Amino acid sequence: MLKPIRIAPILLVALVALLAAGCGSNARTANKLRPPVPLQLNASLMPKRILISPKQVGGGPVTLIVANLSGINQKVTFGANTPTDPTNPTLDSQTTMIAANNTATMKAELKDGTYSLAVEGDTIPAALLSVDGERPSAQNDLMLP
Repeated sequence: MLKPIRIAPILLVALVALLAAGCGSNARTANKLRPPVPLQLNASLMPKRILISPKQVGGGPVTLIVANLSGINQKVTFGANTPTDPTNPTLDSQTTMIAANNTATMKAELKDGTYSLAVEGDTIPAALLSVDGERPSAQNDLMLP
């Protein structure tokens, strides 16, 4: 049989464990929706024009991959022309010099409006990207990177 001296520490540990289990918060937290799945946009710098695909997307995160097929080194600027949301800060992102037959990657969070992809100088006209609305949340999409 257990001695009374050994029962007191066991009861004390059990009481502390019971009190610790009762601690916690009953406050509810709101679940925030996940952002949309990032889109990949592709752009090609040709000698006489810039191609961007797709030309119209919904708002959210994008990764823009730019391939320089113009034959000369180019510096590319991706910027907002006419954002319809006044709270959207003007997006203006510029790559380093892209060597001929090489690629560069740019990331951005797009809102409603029109965006342009242009090269430094006026040798090639800019390509336009239209952003309309917000893409749906990726809340219930599984196995995403």
